[in-house]
Amino acid sequence: MKVGIMSMQRIINYGSFLQSYSLKKNIEALGAEVQFVDYEPGPVLIKSGDTKNHKIKQFIEKVKGKVLFPHKTNATIMGAYWKEYNKLNDTFYDEVLPLLGVTKEKNLYPALDALVIGSDEVFNCVQYNVDVGYSKDLFGYGNRADKLLSYAASFGNTTEDSLREYEIYDEVQEMLTKFDYISARDMNTYNLCKKMTGKNIIKNVDPVFLYDYSKEVDQIEVTEKDYIVVYAYANRFSQAESAEIIAFAKKHNKKLKCLCAPQIYIEGYTALKPFEILAYVKNADYVITDTFHGSVFSIKYNKPFATYVRNTGSAGNNEKLNDLLDTFGLMARSVNGNKKLADVLAQDIDYKKVNQIIDEEVSKGKKYLKEALQLGD
Repeated sequence: MKVGIMSMQRIINYGSFLQSYSLKKNIEALGAEVQFVDYEPGPVLIKSGDTKNHKIKQFIEKVKGKVLFPHKTNATIMGAYWKEYNKLNDTFYDEVLPLLGVTKEKNLYPALDALVIGSDEVFNCVQYNVDVGYSKDLFGYGNRADKLLSYAASFGNTTEDSLREYEIYDEVQEMLTKFDYISARDMNTYNLCKKMTGKNIIKNVDPVFLYDYSKEVDQIEVTEKDYIVVYAYANRFSQAESAEIIAFAKKHNKKLKCLCAPQIYIEGYTALKPFEILAYVKNADYVITDTFHGSVFSIKYNKPFATYVRNTGSAGNNEKLNDLLDTFGLMARSVNGNKKLADVLAQDIDYKKVNQIIDEEVSKGKKYLKEALQLGD
């Protein structure tokens, strides 16, 4: 059986790669031949009369991740970090993406027995991202598969109101009704898909939970001790947040290691490959993050962690993070206006209880794939 996966596999992002890798391994374990399928980016949606604002945001998207605005007190250090960070582009295309079987030549609209769309924010169609935009392909449009399904797909912060505001609600609804099975990663997506299709929607955890990675991770030697992983996109921690993080590390005599990207007010960035990221998280004393997958890695490896949940702006992540934390009974790990970092990290986590939930969710996710694809014993 030929199964395609359409995800965000070409985006240079640790979480995107690791969830794609896991989904591939899980479907192959069911006996299928797996290939990754590309999508054509769609237009970045704009409101009537919002052309100027759109052009500004589109420019920001193009330069994001390529330009660093270093703080004047550590410009030399940050410049070195940024140079190291940019080398990851070549590493991903030359060494990481081939592990998925992804080549530089795009694989568009292949004939398949089944196409799985997800995981990641594949349905987040109103975001300002020129690499995605409103891509109808991510809703299954034009596919040549006999069966169409999603796994842990997410609308991100896209809501019913925003779909209607951009006048695409009806079109998205029509495309979703053509799915044979729909699996959502969060309640926002679950509720939207349920309302738009009337189908039986299954809520599943991110694929990173479904794969062990021990074969890939255990061979990586981490010699460093007494460190805290800081996992966030470039320059996401404010000066005040950074001061809070540095103070906690100093009090507990720990080094700080920024692993996802450099942070303007925190020294200690190291550019790593995806499996190395997992190895460093696995051996960390604490993890401090503001990302979905940084939180997923922490939960998976039973780490004391704290997650900065942001409600507004381009860094808004409250929908997916609140849902993730709630799923595992870990809302107390959220750092927000009312809860300080040190207070969150001072609280113990009952990982015996959390691991029971993980086991249940992993079984549920694997069962869904097996039944939807009609594979396995």
